[in-house]
Order: sequence, then C-alpha cells, then structure tokens
Amino acid sequence: MFRFSQFSILLSITLLAVFTIAIAQTPQRDSRPRTASISGRVTVGGAPAANALVMVAEVDPQSRAVWPASSNNESRQRAFIKVRTDGDGRYRVTGLTEGAYLIRALSKAYTPPKNSSDFNTFRSVTLDEGEARDNVDIALVRGGVITGRVSDAEGRPLIGGGLQLLSLDENGKTESVGDYQTLRTDDRGVYRIYGLPAGRYILGAGGEGAYNPGNRMSPQTFYPDVTDQKQAKIIEVKEGAEVSDIDIRLGVGRNTYEATGRVIDAETGQPLPRIYVVCREALGNENRGTRPGRGFQTDDEGKFRVVGLSSGRYELDLWNPQGNGEHYGEKTWFEVGDSDVSGLEVKAIRGSTISGMVAIEGASGLSIRAKLSQLSVNVQIARRRESVGDGGDYDFRGLAYAKVGGDGGFRLTGLAPGMAVFTIGSSQESAFLIKRIERDGAEIRNAIEIRRGEPVTGVRIVVVQTNGTIRGQVEITGGKLPEGWELNIWATPIETTTSNQGVPAFYTNETGSAVADEKGRFVIERLIPGEYELRLSVMERVSQSMTQGVEGIDEITQRVTVKSGVETPVNLTLDLSRKKREDR
Repeated sequence: MFRFSQFSILLSITLLAVFTIAIAQTPQRDSRPRTASISGRVTVGGAPAANALVMVAEVDPQSRAVWPASSNNESRQRAFIKVRTDGDGRYRVTGLTEGAYLIRALSKAYTPPKNSSDFNTFRSVTLDEGEARDNVDIALVRGGVITGRVSDAEGRPLIGGGLQLLSLDENGKTESVGDYQTLRTDDRGVYRIYGLPAGRYILGAGGEGAYNPGNRMSPQTFYPDVTDQKQAKIIEVKEGAEVSDIDIRLGVGRNTYEATGRVIDAETGQPLPRIYVVCREALGNENRGTRPGRGFQTDDEGKFRVVGLSSGRYELDLWNPQGNGEHYGEKTWFEVGDSDVSGLEVKAIRGSTISGMVAIEGASGLSIRAKLSQLSVNVQIARRRESVGDGGDYDFRGLAYAKVGGDGGFRLTGLAPGMAVFTIGSSQESAFLIKRIERDGAEIRNAIEIRRGEPVTGVRIVVVQTNGTIRGQVEITGGKLPEGWELNIWATPIETTTSNQGVPAFYTNETGSAVADEKGRFVIERLIPGEYELRLSVMERVSQSMTQGVEGIDEITQRVTVKSGVETPVNLTLDLSRKKREDR
C-alpha cells in the first residue's frame, strides 16, 4: 500500500504556497454596522494596570488563536484599534462590527499567571451585531528573564548565534519555547530572553549552522557547558525575576570542509551556468534518506562550491526553485573525510514533458478564461525507495510547475522518471481542487508513469471550486465547558477518487477544520461539493502550543452533504453530564 511521506506532503503544500501568484485587490469600503463593543479590565499581578496599552484586532474566524503578524489590516479591511486603560485598569472599545476579535494588553514581556488554564497573552471573542461584551478581563504577570553570554572554545563571542530554549513539565517532558527574536545573541555574544512564564528550563546553543573562526562547526552545547542534554542544568525561572550569568562556552569545534565541482549537460558534456544545486547529508546511507539540504547556484562556468561540510556522506542533486526548468539531476554521492573534496560532477539530464488541459467543472461564460489563467498545475515525481524507512515506501523529487493558459492548456518540463502526482495551485481568493484526472478520455486513479525522454500528452485535469461552506452550532448540555477546553471540528470527505493502491494520481487536501468560538459557533469554508463526515472532539490545552483529547468524552460524528455555493447549517450536541458521572 502506498504511504505518503508526511514531509513530502508538507513540502508540496509549502511549495504550492511559494508558487501562488499574488493578485492586487482593490480595498472595498466596509459598510457593516458598527454597533458592537468590548470592555474589560487589565491587571498585572492582581493589581490594576493603569494607562496600559490594549490592542483589539479583528481576525479571520478560522485563525482566532493566532495573533496577526502585522497591525496593517487595511488590505483586508479589518479593524486594529489601540486604547489605554483608565486608573482602575479598565478599557472600552466601541464602534465594532460583528466578527471575531483578539484582545492583547501590554507587551510580550508579560505572561499569564502560573497555573492558569489560559496559556495565551490575549483573549479571543466573537461579537454579534449590536452586542456589548463586558468583563473581557486580561490577567497578566511580569514574565521572567534569562540572560547571559555565549562564547566559543577560545572565549570569543558567538555573534548572531541562535539558542534553543526547552521548558520542562513535572514529568520531565521538554517542549521548545521562546520568541525567536530573543533567542539570538548580539555582537557581544550576549542574549536576553524575556516574557517567560515561571517554570523550569534548559538552554542550549551551537550545533547546526554555528561556525567559529577557522570554519569549524561548534557542537551543540547546553548550560553549563555540556553536550549531553541529559546533563544540562535546569534553570529555575520565577515570576518577574531575572536569572543572569547563564553563560555557555561552546566546545571545540569540529573541522569543516568544502566540496567543489561543476554541473554539466549529460548529452553534450558542456557546463551549465546559473543552475541550482542542492547538497544533502545522508542518514546512514543513501537508502535511508537525507537531511534537509542547502541550495546554491553555479557560476557562469557551471562551477559550484559548498562550504561548512563535516565528515560524512553527501548527495548532490539539481534543485529548480522556479519549477519550470528543462533538466533534472543525476544524483551524485560523495564522501567527506578529513580534507576538502574537488572535481565533482553533477549531470543534468533533459527531462520529459507532460501536456494537457485544465477544465473547471460547472464554469461557463467569459469569466472562465480569467479563472483558468490564474491556475497552475504542479507535479511531484514519486519513486519507490530501495529500502523502506520511516518516510514511507516512496520518496519525491522536486516540484515541477506550469501556469495554465486562458484556453486551459499547460505544459510541464524537466520531469525525472517516476510516478507523477498532481496538485493544483490557485492565486484566486476562492481556491480550486482536483476532482478527477483523465488521459485520452478515460479517468485514471493511479499516477501516470514518466519514462525517460517520453512525452506524456492527452492529460485532462478537472477541477472544482471550493465554495462549499458548513456553518455549525454546538449546543452544550449537562454543564459549562471548563476554561482551557476547546471544541475542534473536522470535515472529512467520505469518498475520494484517488487510489488506495499504488501511487494516487493526485493529492487533494479536502479535509476542512475549525475551532468553535466561545458561543459554540464554527464555520468551515472552501469545501468541494460532496458527502462529509463531521467529527467533533473536545480538546484540553496543556501548553502554549499543545492540546490533548479530554478522556471520558467520545467524538461526536455526523454526516453532512455540502453543495456548491451553498451554506450548509449543522447542529451538534455535546453532553457534559456523562463526563461528570464517569468522574464520580
């Protein structure tokens, strides 16, 4: 049975995002009634926070748990309001439209109180038209601080070096935490990590990408100067307190080396300038996979140079960041011992092509040409592994990409031999997904085999607009949802046209999800028409980035039919009294 590598799927999604073409949109005037309001009180350590800054941001309901990366919401016509608290720490924001909002007070130097079930420094609320939401209080404490200096084995500062901060729970389980902006040294090697909740931490520095003079890689080192994480000293951080002089001196760096060579055309033997190459370190041997690699470009003479390599086995391959090159690479393996490696050659092979048409199901009229021209066809090549490991039965080569013309035509180039797995990309606000793929008039469910030098023609990709919506309401009986619990809802298609045997012809992420708001409401958008299984799970937040299922409450499932361009209403009932009876 075919098993998708999780990394490959994530890579596909990431690359599709890269290839998505941005469209300039003309901001539209927001004419919604501004009759709602939010008010509450901000306290720090139990005392009122007078003159404290409070920020209120309207967000997409699907991303209620994520604070906006920027306060510039003009392009999306969303509110971003700043107010100050009065002498008693109270604030009030009026003139709001209905929608989802996040409320944050003060800066990242503050954190929720210890033992609070709320791990966020902001509150999330959903407003109806004309609703006045009071008592949206925010209780904070001053966060703790860890500060110190990182130096190399000779005492020189590690400039601009990254750190790794791990929190420990009562069972000794670790979790990466900290703001990436504070997890870095300055030009003196000094760092200052602030806004930490009270607790126990382990701090490390060095490791991958950390080089000191002489091009030597510094080993990952934990405070106080140990390379084994189990021997690291635990740093106790108290509320509002600063733990200073947490200095780390990195161990003696390992020698690093460089590899040089050139990329040549496999047919002519001529060097290829401005071709991208990627270098990856092997995990044991070439059949067990590789670590994520580093990409670089050949010069005008087709030459390349890779620096910072430690002893080990490496793979060189071509990398096509634009997705529309003419060549693929013949993988080249080489060993690094205790010296530089030179004279390497990577052969670039002219790849196969796939051409065909894209059709939008149910679309007609003059607008179809504009819709088609904003789509892209993307394909990854799956090849069976010689040795099956944790990554699945197949590995994937780089993504090939082609824009779709106004007539629906497309042509993919530079394809390596293997099995072609298709995805569709869209720069439109309403996305599209593949419904089926045909070749020479017949539907196919397994991936198309690509043979070296043989073009593939007659491919027809039928896509459908993801304009279905489920709007639901969770009714809670038998009690009130405890603080820190969340209602997660997933909509999974019951049937799919992709194959469960071998490599599927296309990958389509048809599953939608949502987190219900504090009123039990949820919306799952951008679904293709069809039958879905709706699943409701009750989750409890156990850390800032992790949730776990609540024992004693089973999932609630319901079958739902989603139609194109139609909003489907759904009601789910969650009975908490059963959980209470089991607890007794």
